[in-house]
Amino acid sequence: MKKTDTFLTVFQRQIENHFFYDKNIIWFRRCVYSLLLIKMLFIWPEISMFYRHAISVRTGSFLPHKLFFLPVMHNYYKLYWFIACLTVAMALFFKKNRWLYIAVFIFSVNYVFIANKATNSGDGLLNFLIFMLIFVREGATKYSVTQMVNNAILILVQVYFCLFYFLNALGKIVQPLWRNGNYFTHTWHLSYYANPSFIPYWFFNPTMQLITAWSVMIFEFTFPVLIWFKSYRKPLLVIGLFFHFGIALLLSLPDFGLTMAIVYILFYDFKQKNANNLRESII
Repeated sequence: MKKTDTFLTVFQRQIENHFFYDKNIIWFRRCVYSLLLIKMLFIWPEISMFYRHAISVRTGSFLPHKLFFLPVMHNYYKLYWFIACLTVAMALFFKKNRWLYIAVFIFSVNYVFIANKATNSGDGLLNFLIFMLIFVREGATKYSVTQMVNNAILILVQVYFCLFYFLNALGKIVQPLWRNGNYFTHTWHLSYYANPSFIPYWFFNPTMQLITAWSVMIFEFTFPVLIWFKSYRKPLLVIGLFFHFGIALLLSLPDFGLTMAIVYILFYDFKQKNANNLRESII
């Protein structure tokens, strides 16, 4: 019970006293929305095929995010997709517009329904981030309710991200293929999963595969713990960026690697050049 009280006290102190700079929030939002826009534009040339497939498997529920699939929309889905892309593009520059952020989330869910089997775990994470961004606002003053809401939401995102790493590492270490490095022996030969054009020949060496496998597991185990210490933060972020850009380049998961890298913005301490941006006033 004492440990639980101590944890809650520390968490409460973080919510009350921590301060996410506007730069962190603005760049995080812009990167998240930019990735969504790129993904939406990417499937636009094949939107007819994706839409017909989505119609064939959709459920009968007419929630707001499924209005796209109403019979009346069957002849206007291309116009709808244009409006959706335009809305996401507008959200990159408009600040403090919660209704716009809600619309972006609805369009993000639409993307998942449309893309259906072409999605991966990165899409689920991206949707989670877009949903959480509905409740985050720039321009918070220190010790204000807005700041505490920002802290609660963004710290939750950070904790979720760390838990995601830990569970991934746990899932890997219980598998013999990861422990002996043979996972990569199979992965590098999957033409639909790996990108052979960018894989160096020495990645096929068994010793290199063993080192790579354990390096990945150690990184994913240590990141959730060490990232909270300032002295380790920058090295971990640099290593993590190489790690996720490697995933984006070598595997057929560029969007997953980029989504994970975007969350690093919340861990980076932006230095405010303009003292007025700090907003130290107390409400």
